[in-house]
Amino acid sequence: MRIKELFREVEALLEQAGLSDPRRIGVWIFCDVLQCKPAYLISHEDDRLKRDHVAEISAMAARCAAHEPVQYVTGYTEFRGLHLQVSSQVLIPRPETEQLVEVALEAVRRGLPFRVLDIGTGSGCIALAMKQAIPDASVTACDISRSALRIAEANSTQNGLEIQCIAADLLVTDFIRLVGCGYDLVIANPPYIPDHERSGLPRMVRDYEPETALFCGGDPLKFYRAISKHIADGLLGHRGVLALETHAGYAESIGTLLEQHRGLQVQVKQDFAGLPRFVLAKFPRKLSTAQE
Repeated sequence: MRIKELFREVEALLEQAGLSDPRRIGVWIFCDVLQCKPAYLISHEDDRLKRDHVAEISAMAARCAAHEPVQYVTGYTEFRGLHLQVSSQVLIPRPETEQLVEVALEAVRRGLPFRVLDIGTGSGCIALAMKQAIPDASVTACDISRSALRIAEANSTQNGLEIQCIAADLLVTDFIRLVGCGYDLVIANPPYIPDHERSGLPRMVRDYEPETALFCGGDPLKFYRAISKHIADGLLGHRGVLALETHAGYAESIGTLLEQHRGLQVQVKQDFAGLPRFVLAKFPRKLSTAQE
C-alpha cells in the first residue's frame, strides 16, 4: 500500500470518529512510525509502505479513533521546544500551561542564586521549561505520583536539563519539610476541575488522562488553599513570585485568597482565549528590601 492510500484511509477513520483535526493526527502517526518530517509524506506519497509499517499505523489510528489522545498513542508531545515523554500517568501539557511559563518568566526578578519550585510536575514540562529558560536556576519538581516523577526524570535526562525531583504531597502538613522553603519562584498547575464538570469533558480527556491530575473533588480551591498556607509558612521567599494556572471560573476567588497575605500583590491574567486563567502574586521590591 502507498503512503497516500493509507493516509486517506486513516484520515477517513479519524474523521468518522468525530475527531476535530484528523489530518493533523494522521500526520503525527505517520511521522512517528516512519521517523520522518511532514514534508516527507508529500514528497514520497507514492512510496510503498512496508507491511509492518502498515500494521503499526493502522493500530495506532484505531486507538486514536477510540479517542485515546495521540500523545499517549505515540508516547510523546512537544512543549516549548522540548520533546517530552508522556503516558496515561501524566497530564498532557496544554497551550495554556506554555502561557503560564511565559507569565512566570515575565514576572520574576532573575539573579543568582535563583530557586524554582514546580508543584505537581507531572511530565516535568514546567520545571524543564524553566530550567531551559534560566539555565543557572536550581529547579525542584515535586509530585505525589512516583510514576509521574519517573517520567519527569526521564524527560530531564532526555533533554539534558538537570532538575531535582521529589515525591511530596501538597496537602500534607510537612510539605515544606520535604521540598524546602524560601523559593524565588513557586509555579503550579494543580488539579482544578470540579467533579461536577466531569461529564462535560471530551472523551479523550475524561477517559484517558489521570484523574488525580485533573479533578479537585467538590472544593475547587482545595489545592490553592494548601499553597496559600505553605506560603504563610515560608515556602515563598521575600523576593518571591507565585504563578498559578487556574480554572477560569475561580481565578478571582484564588486572587482574593492570596491577597490575605500581608504585602503580597496579586494579579489575575487572561489566557489567549481572553479567560481569567492565571494568578500571579509577588512581594513588592520595597517590601523585600526592608525584610532582607
